[in-house]
Amino acid sequence: MGDGEPETLLDAVRGLPPGRVLLPGTDAGTLLDRVRKAADEIGAGAAEGEAVALCAENSPAWVVAFLALLAAGARPLLLEPGTPEAEARRLLRAAGGGRSLTVPDGDGDGDRPPVLSGPPGEACGPGPAVLLPTSGSTGESRIVARDEASLLAEGRRYRDGVGLTGRDTLLLPVPLSHAYALGWLFGGLLTGASLRPVPPTALGRIAAELAGGATVVALVPSIARLLAARKLRAGGSRPGPDDGSPAPALRMAMVGAGPVDERLDRAFEEAFGTALARNYGSTETGAVFAGQARIEPFCVGAALPGIVYRLADEDGEPVPGGTPGLLQVRVDGAWHAMGDLAVAVPDGLRVIGRKDRAIRRGGRWVSPLEIEEVLRGHPDVRDVRVTARRGRHPGEDGIVAEVSAVRPGLTPEPLREHARRELAAYKVPDEFVIRTALPTSAAGKVRAAPRYRLTRRAAEAARAYKTSEVLFALHGLGALDRLAEGAGAADLARELGCDADALEWVLRAAAGLGVLTTAAPGDTEPRVRAAELAAFVRLEEHLSRGPVSREEIAAAVRTGVARRPFEQTPPAGLDRLVTVYQGAMNGPSARARAALGLRLLKPGAGARMVEVTAGPGRYLERLLAADPTAGGHLLTVGRLSGPPAPAVAAAVAEGRVTTGPEPPRGAADLCVVANAVHGPGPGSELAALLGGLRPGGRLLVDDVFLPPSGAGSELALDWLTHGGTAWPTAGDLIAGLSREGARVSRHLPLEESLCHLIIAKEAS
Repeated sequence: MGDGEPETLLDAVRGLPPGRVLLPGTDAGTLLDRVRKAADEIGAGAAEGEAVALCAENSPAWVVAFLALLAAGARPLLLEPGTPEAEARRLLRAAGGGRSLTVPDGDGDGDRPPVLSGPPGEACGPGPAVLLPTSGSTGESRIVARDEASLLAEGRRYRDGVGLTGRDTLLLPVPLSHAYALGWLFGGLLTGASLRPVPPTALGRIAAELAGGATVVALVPSIARLLAARKLRAGGSRPGPDDGSPAPALRMAMVGAGPVDERLDRAFEEAFGTALARNYGSTETGAVFAGQARIEPFCVGAALPGIVYRLADEDGEPVPGGTPGLLQVRVDGAWHAMGDLAVAVPDGLRVIGRKDRAIRRGGRWVSPLEIEEVLRGHPDVRDVRVTARRGRHPGEDGIVAEVSAVRPGLTPEPLREHARRELAAYKVPDEFVIRTALPTSAAGKVRAAPRYRLTRRAAEAARAYKTSEVLFALHGLGALDRLAEGAGAADLARELGCDADALEWVLRAAAGLGVLTTAAPGDTEPRVRAAELAAFVRLEEHLSRGPVSREEIAAAVRTGVARRPFEQTPPAGLDRLVTVYQGAMNGPSARARAALGLRLLKPGAGARMVEVTAGPGRYLERLLAADPTAGGHLLTVGRLSGPPAPAVAAAVAEGRVTTGPEPPRGAADLCVVANAVHGPGPGSELAALLGGLRPGGRLLVDDVFLPPSGAGSELALDWLTHGGTAWPTAGDLIAGLSREGARVSRHLPLEESLCHLIIAKEAS
């Protein structure tokens, strides 16, 4: 650390002139007062070194809360906005903490203090540090601890190597929970730059900040693409204060956490008049390379001050100049393997791709990033992941391109023709795999493909069918109603006309498996609704002998979802299945969700609603009952959708509600997707759903989503065999909405089920 350098981030803020404006309406002196007040409240309830979760949208209040946690001696665990509550609890437990810090509304100025809540945690390490959950490009979740000295050193690299100064207005539309944005935050507070933290999906606000005088903006590729596309679609922009430019003062737009290809660079410069600078680093190291604008595609620039790097072969030996090698960097005296293959070029360093994805063809290295850039240029492609298929001998790698399509029906041949036109023959993929979706990180990067291995629980899974069979047997005996209230074996045997000894044996087994309990009511789980449970049991009984049998699962895997048996030949007893399915999916809980969802939407008088559903139109039914002037469109999807609710059918006859596969475009105030977001079909096509809304319209999704693991994961088999596979988790859907330029205003996971209510609207 150089002479006079601050030892903590708060020391850096204290060293600034008190009147220096650091956040909108907040100078350094005011910021320190707010941080001190919040830290005093936090310090009264948190242990020194305790991990405390911070999960909120970018805002001045987030900055106050983060600084207050550091001032209180806590270790902030930074979570992405929208992190499901169950995942947040799991990460907090892994970090050794129990408390969370609730931040005031994201649009506030930080004046209201944050609130600490939850069970006490334990001290988990000496001194202030920041805990960053990461899966990098591997998809394997872990928590990285960065101490304050490391983050301050990164802030100095932004000051001394990138050129950030106290005269800059720094726009931060990257989640502050992300390591890349955090480095910029430290650099901004270290230099005294004026900070503008904005939610990533608030594209209108980002554009307004650019037009209003932001001089530096930190971006990731996905946000840069959205901003450029939005500006170019508009064909113009709101004039800036000086010369009508969409970014009159912008001197640097820097992209990190992902590659910059030629197409993205060209589009952003055309939209905003500034080409993209580059940034490269990792969660563990922070930013280590940076380059100014107009350098070659995939180049990340030169090493930042204090950073030493080397390129080595598999044995750790240096490679000759101009030869690709594995990148290693030395930060704060320690060497870090970055996991990327790179080559030195005149503009600095060009990244070829992850070590496990790098492709060798003969004597030449092929960059997966280059192939991905080309394929992403095809109009029918949403995301791409290019990997190597290892050959028997070195230099014989095959190239596999996994592609997610903008809409169903894409085939490999047009992609192959596109690649042949744009790439040298040895770079054209050998195989194209069409995927429904590819998993992405918070920064918009497509994650590496995970590898699956059997666990010891496989033997338990082989016996798991016996748990369901015992429940089905109890249902078949007519025992569920009595067991919901509590019953003894002898009394139940007498009522059902069963053998008491055999029934007792079954009940004991069911209790051992967790299906039943002998605890008094209220001591364990909430009381079970027997009628609703029975409806689901009837459905699962039916599915276990039909659409979700082992034969149907294997057939869907062999043929793909589009050609699975359920789509090719209607199953025997389809009418019965529809009845059972609708009975299970539209019971009291579903009706309660519709009531809650409609309250959250707050429809105005005469609202027009499009409901995309595999059910009877329960949202339209409720809307029509509440407002005789309301109307809309009902779009039912899938083989299992039943008839419309009587009130909806009557409204169709009266002309208040229309039906059919093509709802009016741009005419709806509200769009509801109920039990239909996983596809196949209109319910999963986010761009079309959002495009059907009037300006200011809102989209609500009411559906079941898969948990990270454990109970509920088996629902994926329903979607595979007789449903759809789009947006399997709530996080996937929220990321997809963000990519389409929508902002999630409400995400409500329902504790008693796997259902979520998610409300989004076009970002402004």
